[in-house]
Amino acid sequence: MKKLSLLICICFLSFSNVFAQKNVSVSIYDGVYELIEQAQLKGLCSTISGAKPYTKAQIFKAINEIYDSGYELSEKEAKILAFYVDKMRPNDEMKNNVFHARVKNDNPDLPLSFNYNFGFEMVGSLGIYNKSSYKSYLFELIPSFTFEGDLTKYLSYNVFAFMDATKADHVDLGSYFIGYNWYGDNTASATGAGNDNLEEFFDGKLDANGNQYNPKKRTIQKQLLTSYLPYRYNKKWDGQVYFISNLSASGLEGWPSELSVGGGIQGEINFSVLDEKLLVKFGRVDREWAGMDNGSSLVLNAQAEPFFGLEASAVLFPWLRYSFMVGSLEYANQDYFAKDSWPGYTQLDDAYFFQNAFSINMIELDFKHLHFDFGSTVVWPKRFELGYMFPLTNYVVYQNSVGDYDNLALFGDIRLQKAGLGQIWASVYLDEVTAMLKANIFQATRAMYAYQAGFKVPLPKLSWASFSLRYTKVEPYCYTHQAINYTPWYNHYIYENYTNAGSCLGYYMPPNSDELLGEFKFNIDPTLSAHICYQFSRHGADFGSQQVPGSNLYYELSRYNRDELEKFFLHDGAYNWIHALSVGGELRIPDRHCPIVITGDIGMVLSYYTVIDDDDYDRSVYGNNGNCKNAGWGTSYHIANTDEYPTTIGVVVSVGCKFFFK
Repeated sequence: MKKLSLLICICFLSFSNVFAQKNVSVSIYDGVYELIEQAQLKGLCSTISGAKPYTKAQIFKAINEIYDSGYELSEKEAKILAFYVDKMRPNDEMKNNVFHARVKNDNPDLPLSFNYNFGFEMVGSLGIYNKSSYKSYLFELIPSFTFEGDLTKYLSYNVFAFMDATKADHVDLGSYFIGYNWYGDNTASATGAGNDNLEEFFDGKLDANGNQYNPKKRTIQKQLLTSYLPYRYNKKWDGQVYFISNLSASGLEGWPSELSVGGGIQGEINFSVLDEKLLVKFGRVDREWAGMDNGSSLVLNAQAEPFFGLEASAVLFPWLRYSFMVGSLEYANQDYFAKDSWPGYTQLDDAYFFQNAFSINMIELDFKHLHFDFGSTVVWPKRFELGYMFPLTNYVVYQNSVGDYDNLALFGDIRLQKAGLGQIWASVYLDEVTAMLKANIFQATRAMYAYQAGFKVPLPKLSWASFSLRYTKVEPYCYTHQAINYTPWYNHYIYENYTNAGSCLGYYMPPNSDELLGEFKFNIDPTLSAHICYQFSRHGADFGSQQVPGSNLYYELSRYNRDELEKFFLHDGAYNWIHALSVGGELRIPDRHCPIVITGDIGMVLSYYTVIDDDDYDRSVYGNNGNCKNAGWGTSYHIANTDEYPTTIGVVVSVGCKFFFK
């Protein structure tokens, strides 16, 4: 049986170079990525790239390396590999119908093809808690359509479109302070004329009660999703949804708090030559860059929302790869929680403030026992800025040449690995560099960065199994940015935080938080995989009487006295502590005509808040321009368990079913 399975796989792989749509990307959520990660742990294949998603051709090449490595696959391992190969190859046996259609020519030198497939997905999740107001549910019904094919043997295309009928509850925790009005004042016009300098807001003459000057405070509603495990939900619909009760332009909302319809579309055109050594992609897809494990990236995480981008990747030498991307970020309809956050501009929607583009470049060095990558990113207001569109630009130097307008960051990763033993890595994302060069980086508020350390090991005597553990820390104000005014091409303020469609581009934890995540993943057979996960996280409260400045993506670090501000993690306000233990799996029914995937997760969540004594929480200026009066690393904290900061225990159950024709 083992030899037969191996023979079948090799037969499939020997024809992988003629498989249709070989240049089409495979979704970063596909289980084949975890399988390849585990093969890399065992030294069976080389690192593909730090820029995901991969194309089918790249994945088939990695699987070929696994078979050529000389490793003796067990019968289960061979069958599991065969499953993924079979899943990605086209089905020539299925006849055209309303659910599936395929048209192609027979010229191997100029392949032309068109594939159409229909799919349907159902998702439901329920959270039950000891605090009745936290009980909530979510459901989604998603019919989808996929169109893909080849235009030549070098060029492939893909379009994925879907509708979404959905409803998701939110728990309203009140409002939180995000900074002072960064345009205008109590007397100036809405354009900010007469008071564009924030230092005029805070001239050092404010008394303890702020009587000298009273700038406008900006607030946003704090809304919590409790029907999913913490920080796990990744919305599927794009942009906004329409309430069923109001199917008109005025019914366009940012969250399906009542029965709603939405949808989305992703697509790409990919070009590949020189045996995938040069790859050019243009499209709107889910991505992950510079992640040392699936879903771990600090710079462009798998949970970030998709956006249109042009990207290129070149393998210059077997050990050297360069990648670049420039794209157009999307705004989120914030009105469902931020209707009053734009004083003076209440007549305008959020698109007026969120008009950003994004560029990233990355160099990767891969050796037998060492991987190293580093690069830079920039969020910049959409304008014809040639330097950010050029692949070889150093963004830090370039910004200094064109003006200090844009949101720059640097990142780097280093990973040590030994075949069969596993890998260990460290990652860093530097948001504010200047302050880090001259301040106590663990205490200075202006030192804004994120870092991560982790390891991942293969588990013997199990089929494609691994255990991973990582610790991630995101400092206050990391991924945020002060809004800018009068940048080239714009005569109003542009919001430049590190977000796309309302979600962080980087790590999924909010600023001023940390996380310890351990996960055990394994495959039982080709049809069944499972995981066990423990997540311990802490996050500065961004609401209530002891909210901690810099604990949300929408905070802004004021110019006033910012070099003197300090942070004391866990000791400078209220913090949310979460323990979450979950077990889940995926059942795959590999029918050649209509594969079905059933998923399920169940988890227990313990959440509580710690606070400090009132005597240690006296700010002379409310918000991000004053620190706790007596706070320091020695300040004690204790569990609150109040109506404002409650202790909750809950059970979360999520199930899903997806089928598609091929």
